[in-house]
Amino acid sequence: MKSLQVVTPHKECIYDCKFCISKMHKHDNKFVNNYELNKELWKNNLIKIIKENKDLKYVVITGTNEPMQSEDCVRDIIDVVRSTNKEINIEIQTHFYKENSLYNDIDVVAYSISNPFLLDKIIPSGKISRYVLILTDSFNNYKLDDILKLIPKNVTQITFKSLQLGEEHNKVYDYILNHSISKNTFNKLKENINNYKGNLSIRLDNNCMDSINRYKIYREDGNLYDSWSDD
Repeated sequence: MKSLQVVTPHKECIYDCKFCISKMHKHDNKFVNNYELNKELWKNNLIKIIKENKDLKYVVITGTNEPMQSEDCVRDIIDVVRSTNKEINIEIQTHFYKENSLYNDIDVVAYSISNPFLLDKIIPSGKISRYVLILTDSFNNYKLDDILKLIPKNVTQITFKSLQLGEEHNKVYDYILNHSISKNTFNKLKENINNYKGNLSIRLDNNCMDSINRYKIYREDGNLYDSWSDD
């Protein structure tokens, strides 16, 4: 296992992203919050996983809501990882665009952005700043060059991420069906990315929720899961 997604405790999210895949799991994100109820178990299990997986290179702090709603947990994840294996790179995936001192202790701050209007409105932080562009229909008719013109110079990595249909047919499912980027724009972006010769690191993630052979998930109950749908 080279990558581990560490999930902060589930809360009602301060952002109500209409495409949020975490709203589409059958288990409804109902896991025992041992981060608060039994922090020793939560911490010891995380340490054990890190120690047992010698090939672990990346820890990604994420959540079924905005992870920065749980700043204490983010801090604890950083501290546990750094004290257990200093060679592991830590990333946070966030919609929280305000500057925060926690970002100074994180290797990669990955800002999720679903509207091109926001591209030049964020002040990137962290050792490495990545823009994760969620490909809603607000990006229709945008070319790669159009986007790059709006990206601040201290952003060195860009990931284009396709919207994904989940297992529950609900409002989120319908939104994704109706508001994903057009096939024409997507195909042109894909071609632009494949032909890009610049200095930025640019990739296209067309299946971000597929964890198999990519990563595992450590939830707030202190257990390790193979996929986001496991309960």
